Amino acid sequence: MTAYFGFTPSETLKSNIEKALVQAKTPSTEPLYVIRDLVSLGITDELIDNVLVQLVHMLPPSDKKETMEKLANFIKSTVHVLMKQLLNKDPNEQVLKSTEFLALSSNTHQGQLKVGTVLPDALVAQMKASFAEVFAGNGKAVRPALAEQFKLFSDVMIKHFMVDFNQTLDLGMFKRKASSLAQSGITKALHVAIDKLVPSLSQDELLAFTTHYDALIYTA
Repeated sequence: MTAYFGFTPSETLKSNIEKALVQAKTPSTEPLYVIRDLVSLGITDELIDNVLVQLVHMLPPSDKKETMEKLANFIKSTVHVLMKQLLNKDPNEQVLKSTEFLALSSNTHQGQLKVGTVLPDALVAQMKASFAEVFAGNGKAVRPALAEQFKLFSDVMIKHFMVDFNQTLDLGMFKRKASSLAQSGITKALHVAIDKLVPSLSQDELLAFTTHYDALIYTA
């Protein structure tokens, strides 16, 4: 069994992913960058929606919710703009590298297509143990552990969906530098936000927090 993070894509994104995977296996002179760009931007937006935006909606009204909402909007707009800048009208041979990456970023769980990445088994075991403590009513005791675990989790997400994906693109020196700076900025923003947010969550807020992520982390 392998541990995964994965979200269920919208019907539009699901259709575009399936189309991209089919086109990659079918020799054609049709430019593949068009569908690659649709899929890349779709995954970017829906990943952030699933990881941050939906969580914000679950939290009760508070200054912490406002902080999370600002963070989610900042990350979503920053990454979306960055992706649009990085994507080029690449030849099919180059685009196929992105398609191969896409195939590694999708799997089927309980009959549904999921978009995500493999997670370290040790990290998942630690997170699930912390979730169990929250579900048992002992959330406040595991807040420090959860903060560290979610910083590691965010690092995995950034490495896979930004660092590793960007390696499949034909970027020049300036675009690669801009990408690296954006990745560092987002990593820092997430770590600061996690350190401020998680240790201050109430038991009810922790329950909403962990319930949301528990559904996105599974083994298959």
